[in-house]
Amino acid sequence: MQREFFGYLTMVDNFDEEIERYWNKNEKKIAPWYLKQKRPDDLIISASPDCIIGPIAKRLGVNFIATEFNRKYGVFLNNLMYAQEKAQYMIDHGFPMIDNFYSDSLADTPLALCAEKAHLVKDKARTVIDWPELDEETLKKVHEKVDTGWTTHLKE
Repeated sequence: MQREFFGYLTMVDNFDEEIERYWNKNEKKIAPWYLKQKRPDDLIISASPDCIIGPIAKRLGVNFIATEFNRKYGVFLNNLMYAQEKAQYMIDHGFPMIDNFYSDSLADTPLALCAEKAHLVKDKARTVIDWPELDEETLKKVHEKVDTGWTTHLKE
């Protein structure tokens, strides 16, 4: 679905200007609690196209990994950075263990399991709670999907 949805980006004139305009309007929606604790070694990892995430990451002064997208042809150049692909990318590229992990989606459970502390963000980022406990069957499925790179660090 995302491949089809983002195909429209090829039709946007002055794409870079439009993205800047988008972030000018929406940057204020970034939660104040995050901005207070933001660090230069923070990492945004997103399934969204890199051409959308890159500009806000630069403004915030943080690192990012997003799905590579060719704007000329409207195609993704790699696997979508979604769920277990995010965790596998981090493992394969030798990123250090995650100290604090925040996500608004339980689909990011593979990354949450790779973190010292994981938090679920709710209510349009107004509420932050500890990552919910998962039943054994769900944990087993997640473990099967995430390769062995950080396996010793995954929560049992």
